[in-house]
Amino acid sequence: MKFIWSRQGVGVQKAVGCLCGAALMFACESKNKEEIAPSTATAAVPVAELTTFLSTSTGVESGSIVYDEAKKTFVLDGDVLITAADAQERLAASKGRTTQGEQWRWNYLVSNTYVTNIDYFIQADVPADWKTATRASITNWNAVNGTKLFLREVTSSSAADVVVNLGYADENWIARAYLPYSNGRPGNTVTINTKYNGLSASLKEFTMTHEMGHIHGLTHTNQTQGVFISGTPTTDSKSVMNATVLPWEGFTAGDIKAVQTIYPE
Repeated sequence: MKFIWSRQGVGVQKAVGCLCGAALMFACESKNKEEIAPSTATAAVPVAELTTFLSTSTGVESGSIVYDEAKKTFVLDGDVLITAADAQERLAASKGRTTQGEQWRWNYLVSNTYVTNIDYFIQADVPADWKTATRASITNWNAVNGTKLFLREVTSSSAADVVVNLGYADENWIARAYLPYSNGRPGNTVTINTKYNGLSASLKEFTMTHEMGHIHGLTHTNQTQGVFISGTPTTDSKSVMNATVLPWEGFTAGDIKAVQTIYPE
């Protein structure tokens, strides 16, 4: 079965193709483990202005950008999460600058403070097979040579940069993750939709490896969100960052080139 990370969420079955109930989300000083996310803005959120800005700067259609008032978070393409505070910082930083924008990265990357040790904590209630997929995905990224990117699992949430947790939604997304923040922190959460606990181990590993790519700044290969990574192929149908969920078969040469380019050793 082929799944696609659709604009409505990682996994709408798109003509029998969308990530059949799956969606991936992007969202991401000294390494202060207590501060998991930037402080939220207290002023009213200019939702319309920020939606237009995010659409223009990422290539995501405005209709595929949803604002979650309760969480003060924008959801792009069903699987990319950006806090309102961070979106406002991105908008302010873009003033007077031309927006840029088949490997793509987000406007912000993980700073050197974090990228050499991005610490993941897996909550206790995450099912064993999702834990296995998460640990395998950490190993996958760490096996890429020529990059300073390094991930590891920690046993305390207070020591973590990224928390892997669970959620349930009768929607077409499998998992969601935040992109790096404008302050250089990695995305701080990967949420697994338990509606899709029945996926195969291979699809789960692909999903978690994909979500970790969002955490450290990679966007969807087959879209135009963010900044094109020079030297990577313009098409890469088997890329782990493609919007299609496939059985895990390893990284493509484009995947490897992308992370080596944005986080060189």
